[in-house]
Amino acid sequence: MFNKGYNCPDCELKVKDSFDFCPYCGLDLVDPEKDLEEFGALGRNDSSRRSNLENQGGGLGLGGFGITDKMIGSLIKNLAKSFEKQMGNIDAEVKNLPNGVSIQFGVPEKPSPGKSKKNQITSEQIKRMSKLPREEAKTEVKRFSDRVVYQLIAKDIASVEDVFVSKLETGYEIKAIGKKKVYVNSLPVSLPLKSYSLDSKGLSVEFGLQ
Repeated sequence: MFNKGYNCPDCELKVKDSFDFCPYCGLDLVDPEKDLEEFGALGRNDSSRRSNLENQGGGLGLGGFGITDKMIGSLIKNLAKSFEKQMGNIDAEVKNLPNGVSIQFGVPEKPSPGKSKKNQITSEQIKRMSKLPREEAKTEVKRFSDRVVYQLIAKDIASVEDVFVSKLETGYEIKAIGKKKVYVNSLPVSLPLKSYSLDSKGLSVEFGLQ
């Protein structure tokens, strides 16, 4: 005679009526109210539940590598997700392997190649900018098959830390602090910014073609 069974409330896969735990996701399938009716206030014997759990794993128990590994893997995944939420900015990667479960925390995000970080202006830089005259630097444009490069002729910029790029509705605004001037240029381009750097001519700003 067939054991009818039903669908697990969590993973919705079919399980037998006699199962205490879902063999696929590890959910506890025991109904406390039903246990109270059938086994009284003391509840069912824990040893019988352990026996049923081992039977569900094909006789291998928790130490084997059968169905119960899926249950253990599910529990570890839930713990990893909880840990990931608490840490906030740490990614968690979980892999199921044939002989067990491997967890790797803190998977680093691959940086975009050649992308310059956005500088934060300091109080010292603000003081320097307030004392220097502003000027629009002469600009040269070079177009390539995969990028567009704006060359700002401003040889007295000492560091890329003194360069600030802001995205505007109509393009980008470039502010660069030189030794004697503050260069302010508006670039009417809607392409994504890839990088900027200093060279022999001044400031080179590179945009990628979409």
